[in-house]
Amino acid sequence: MGKWETLVRPEPAQADHYRAEGWWRESTFLDDLAEAARAKGGHPALIAYEGRELARTVSYSELHRYVERFAAALAELGVTRGDVVALYLPNRWVLTPLYLACHRLGAVASPVIPALDVRELAFVLQESKAKVCVTVDRFNDADYGARLAEAVPDSLAHRVVIGDAAATGAVDFDEFFVRTPWEERRQVDPADRLGPDDPSLLLYTSGTTGRMKGVVHTQNTLHAAVLAVSVPHGVTGDDVISIPNYTTHMAGLTYACYMPLLLGATCVLQEANRDMELFLDAIAKHRITWAYASPVYLVDMLAVQAKEPRDTSSVVQIVSGSAPIQPQLIAQMREVFDIPVRALWGMTENGAVTVTRPDDPEGWAGNSDGRSEPSMEIRVDAEPGEVGRLLVRGASQCLGYLGQRDVYLACLDEDGWFDTGDLAREDGRGGIRITGRRADQINRSSGQKISTLEVESVLTRHPGIKDVALVGYPDPAVVGAELVCAVVVPEGEPITLEALHAHLAEERMAQVLWPDRVQFVWELPKNSLGKVLRHPLRERLEIEYAARR
Repeated sequence: MGKWETLVRPEPAQADHYRAEGWWRESTFLDDLAEAARAKGGHPALIAYEGRELARTVSYSELHRYVERFAAALAELGVTRGDVVALYLPNRWVLTPLYLACHRLGAVASPVIPALDVRELAFVLQESKAKVCVTVDRFNDADYGARLAEAVPDSLAHRVVIGDAAATGAVDFDEFFVRTPWEERRQVDPADRLGPDDPSLLLYTSGTTGRMKGVVHTQNTLHAAVLAVSVPHGVTGDDVISIPNYTTHMAGLTYACYMPLLLGATCVLQEANRDMELFLDAIAKHRITWAYASPVYLVDMLAVQAKEPRDTSSVVQIVSGSAPIQPQLIAQMREVFDIPVRALWGMTENGAVTVTRPDDPEGWAGNSDGRSEPSMEIRVDAEPGEVGRLLVRGASQCLGYLGQRDVYLACLDEDGWFDTGDLAREDGRGGIRITGRRADQINRSSGQKISTLEVESVLTRHPGIKDVALVGYPDPAVVGAELVCAVVVPEGEPITLEALHAHLAEERMAQVLWPDRVQFVWELPKNSLGKVLRHPLRERLEIEYAARR
């Protein structure tokens, strides 16, 4: 596995410690599947919706059979140990067996979120040297088969399409993978199975800033990431789990694919990931108990429930991350659904690291991103109460960036602490509050550095602000310094800058942090996880500044 030799692995003593504590293990998720198929074979592993229709329910015994079949199908296409299989898919039932089929065959799965287009897909396929890519024919009115045909590099041996494969000359997934009993025709050597410490998953970061990086995880780092949520939240095999977010993203695949498998629980998947009507209907029908959803999904849930209330009494808790959770949103979720919202912070590089918990004060997720399990250490590089760099290390940390060893090593210090690029402060209860990305800092001419998320969280408490992003723009008085613009999505009549300042004064926020101007938009640009894309906002302000000079 030559191309994987550039990875950065823990020292043997550290790995032994992780195993001794139970965060790492000698078994794998394939062993979990075998045990679930034996002990509760008829129990639903997956309940999958395509469009608004229930497409398939897959039991654990059926899941086990599909994993063997898909592994043999990949082998028939020439995939061997160490090869990469790209999965450019929405939330379809085939994702979990495809992840596991790669583990079974010794291949590395590389999920690609469907929000990415031809340029990003081509980058992933080229950098990973993927041998096979699986996609759908169409999703959200886009032709994914055509996207794949346009993006394909010479290194890709096979394009596989679910749906109309003939339109682009691809392999028909349903015919080749689902309906052909390859497990009866081709033996996959058990020795090819990936071990718990082998590279198993290759995820490319979203690329909102800089070159995309291929993050490599093993089944053991994924196991630790699952425990970081399942243990403090008490998730068990009796739970019904749902993740409307993409299950080709780190959060979605961890909680929708691997957590249910580890526990023997059921996962409800929906292809139409932003359809909150369907999500609430599924809660009522399947008695979902635990869910993960980004804050923007929670806003949509509230709007849908206001129009037509559903029975959501089965839900014990909803976990949210990927973007800040505003206190009023948490209060509204409690008022409308009587559901507590837990905060989660993590990265593609390490999965979940911190979570808020049932023993935290009510609404604590509006003040904190939680504390970590012992498997992950966290450190804020600042005096108590001050904002500083957030550093982490531990059992769910990835093995580095494929082909970019120097880039990854530059993020590590001599003691193995990984620089997350985030800014945080201690929350007073052993946890942290994320205040922004260092790349999102705004630097005033006075030297004052403004952490955008913290100011935004105060601004959103104003009833006239539906959503807001702080963006720096050039200060004409000092070259290299910035002024601050609040880009606001108004709730009703647009708020004036004076009213905005009055609100911040009432909140006792230092005047040096106040925006210098306000602009209004109908909607903030965001990526598929609900994170604001500041670059287009900043670019517009810079163009405007240049035009005035």
